[in-house]
Amino acid sequence: MKKLFSNLRSYLPVLLIIVFINPQIVAAQGGVLIETLPSTKADGTINIYGRGTLSNKIPYDKITGSAFWKAEWQTATLIGRNKKERWEQEVKLNMASHEIYYRKPNGEEEVVNEGLVKIVQFHQPNDPQNITSSFLNGITEPYISEVPIKALIQILNEGKYQLLKMDNRKLMEGDSLFGTMKRYYFKNEVKYFLANNYVVNPLKKLNKETILQMAPAGKNEQEWILQNKVDFKKEADIVRYLNQLNASK
Repeated sequence: MKKLFSNLRSYLPVLLIIVFINPQIVAAQGGVLIETLPSTKADGTINIYGRGTLSNKIPYDKITGSAFWKAEWQTATLIGRNKKERWEQEVKLNMASHEIYYRKPNGEEEVVNEGLVKIVQFHQPNDPQNITSSFLNGITEPYISEVPIKALIQILNEGKYQLLKMDNRKLMEGDSLFGTMKRYYFKNEVKYFLANNYVVNPLKKLNKETILQMAPAGKNEQEWILQNKVDFKKEADIVRYLNQLNASK
């Protein structure tokens, strides 16, 4: 027994070091979700509902993790309500507030006004046809959803059947070691949807039964699934299957 306690004491300093280096581990225990609000201004803070005498803004540098889809600025075309409304900008996507940030030529950061942009298409600089990723800014025409969705949603493939991905960054609050102060961190929450001719439905699970129920396979597709060892629990494999299905229509 004495030897056991001696061994535990020898590991204690290491455990304390791990906790202090990575406070998110502690914060994640019993974390509380904080509801965020649109920022409307790129001032380095995230807006939250007021909590009495506490500030309703939290600086991003006080939060563990990133609110943005990509940390670096990327070239994108912002598409408005019609094809004529197009603007090429350096863009970042805030997945916590679901807002589009853009950078002016002078380096100043701004937030796109709500409702102005419907689609964000990332591409190589000066080559808008070479699209690398596309996002919907909420579900709007021609897409239809029974439940309104106001979030940035990635379009993972084109065609009749499309896999859509919502990558939320939930702001969480937790106590630090011994509860002496508050810690804030972002928690990823991924949700998937399947669009059939622009009609969007949520996917409760990524599995073979769910996908084939919403995007049925014919005889040729069933053989293709077996030959290509498609794993319907994997995003990339579902995209492969939908592309194959779309090509056969």
